[in-house]
Amino acid sequence: VAEHGIGNVVVLFLDRFGRNPREILRRFWGLEESGTEVRSIKEDLREEMLLLVRAGVAGAESKRTGERVREALEKAAGRGRYVAKLPFGYVKVYDQLGQSAGRNRPVASGVEQVPAEAAVVRLAFVLATVQNKGYKAIADELNRRGYRTRAKSLWAAQSIKLLLTNPAMAGWMVWAGEVISETAYPPILTSDEWKTLQQRLTIRREGQHRGRPDSSPYLLSGILRCGHCQGAMSGASNGQHRYYVCCNHKMAAALCEQGSPHRQEALEEAILDHLGRYSDPEVVRQLLEAQGQEIDHRAAQELTRVDKRLGELEKAFLNDLDRVDREIMTESEYLKRQEVRRGEQDGLQTLKVELETTVEAQKDLDAAVAKVPTEIASFLEGVQGMDVREAKAVLQGILQAAHVFNDGRIELKFRA
Repeated sequence: VAEHGIGNVVVLFLDRFGRNPREILRRFWGLEESGTEVRSIKEDLREEMLLLVRAGVAGAESKRTGERVREALEKAAGRGRYVAKLPFGYVKVYDQLGQSAGRNRPVASGVEQVPAEAAVVRLAFVLATVQNKGYKAIADELNRRGYRTRAKSLWAAQSIKLLLTNPAMAGWMVWAGEVISETAYPPILTSDEWKTLQQRLTIRREGQHRGRPDSSPYLLSGILRCGHCQGAMSGASNGQHRYYVCCNHKMAAALCEQGSPHRQEALEEAILDHLGRYSDPEVVRQLLEAQGQEIDHRAAQELTRVDKRLGELEKAFLNDLDRVDREIMTESEYLKRQEVRRGEQDGLQTLKVELETTVEAQKDLDAAVAKVPTEIASFLEGVQGMDVREAKAVLQGILQAAHVFNDGRIELKFRA
């Protein structure tokens, strides 16, 4: 527009100039400064510009307000304080006097656990992780034992869900979905216990582990799959013997023609025997490679190179900007260099995101090789002394699925 000396620009609506008030205003004012008049067919520009200015100011103020609130919360967390309603299990500590509204009154100086409430949290943790109970079953058990909420009411499934998914139980303070402090409270659950609890809740949310599968006397319910149709296998009994049968075959033979029943004891023994092979880290590594998940650390090396190059580009940007300030380089020269570097930088940023994803996946594989064998060995050593429900909770944390074929083949899919 400026190069061709255009005197007027006509639009239907002003929002054609950008995606936010700042962008629209910058372009509108830029045209005005170059002597170009902007006209709108559908809007009163004077009124619309005032609205945009107000929107821009309000947006900036909202952002600053959010930053101030976050900063205040972080400072409060650093002093062991909590500015909102304290979660179940905690209480504020008042041990000094301070001036407030012209009067001396107690001032909260920290947060501490309420022993009775902390005991409820730990019991709910055990019921969820060790005894493999769901929210409703946990609420029923707490109510049966006489425990009540802070409001002295009965526990319900939703209140248990809020309790067990609250990061405050691990000592964390969360605001706007982000952890702003990991030491805001004296933790009721350790970091490892919190991770174990969230894994157990995640497993239950997957769907195949809800309800009867968790309470049935069949160790593999919720895990076992028919190798022929990929359908779930559930427990069944004919009065004398217990079996695992393909649910698809049970509904209609045409859905799975090869869904033969498997004796419970024999199949569980075979699965545990097969699982025992993976107590060797080398066997786990071979399984991952067979699944196309070969451990390769070249991505980490490439990520280091990309980070280094991005740092060099950023430094070059700053150096050139300094040259412009000292009039060693013209602005046009600076913009040309910046355009070339920006293209390289954008490409490297995209590559960096891909490499970071790959590196995280490789870390997970490394962790699996170290973690899975240890978990399996520990489980197999203690499984005979466990209640079926407890054993199932541990096994579900190790295995995501076990596929069984009529010819005796077994294929395991590890959760890690």
